[in-house]
Amino acid sequence: MPSSFLPVAHATASHVTTLHHASAAVGDAIHQLAHAARSAIPCQDFTAAAFHDHSALLATALTAAGPNPIARALAELRDPLPWHYHYAPRDDAPDLAARVAFAELIGPRAPLTAPACRVGFTLMAPHTFYPLHNHPAVELYLVIAGTAEWIAPPAQRLVPPGDLILHTSNQPHAMRTSHEPLLALYAWSGDIDTPAVYI
Repeated sequence: MPSSFLPVAHATASHVTTLHHASAAVGDAIHQLAHAARSAIPCQDFTAAAFHDHSALLATALTAAGPNPIARALAELRDPLPWHYHYAPRDDAPDLAARVAFAELIGPRAPLTAPACRVGFTLMAPHTFYPLHNHPAVELYLVIAGTAEWIAPPAQRLVPPGDLILHTSNQPHAMRTSHEPLLALYAWSGDIDTPAVYI
């Protein structure tokens, strides 16, 4: 039932407002995320389409996340997150659909809905490269579990749990995990309808 996802949205709204940020742009993105999570309501016509089972990988990431309140709310979910992978296959990485997954929590076709936003989770297996991609939406990420390399050419850096990353509209970016999985919350604003594409 869509209402079972509300505790995750409420935990998200409460937690992100406690986060410190270094710029006005990140602060604005946090404010939009918190507002979306607070105002989210169950989508009455939500139908869970066929989705991938990433429960084992998610459980590993949630164990590593420790006392994070969003991770705790995810661990208590009664219904599975609607994990999917929407990119076209790549000859150079044919197993990406099994190693990278996305689950939208709030959005036009998600269990919860709120105006003009998408909020969800990105999950990556260890030793995985999520190739360079972009999208018109402005994207805020909050790392919940797993230290990974985040790449926004020409910069790249290791980002630990608890850190925030802001991608501006159409900014190319990629991620690479090492020995641990990555679980991160994402929030899209602006053009939320045009999908991400590999570059």
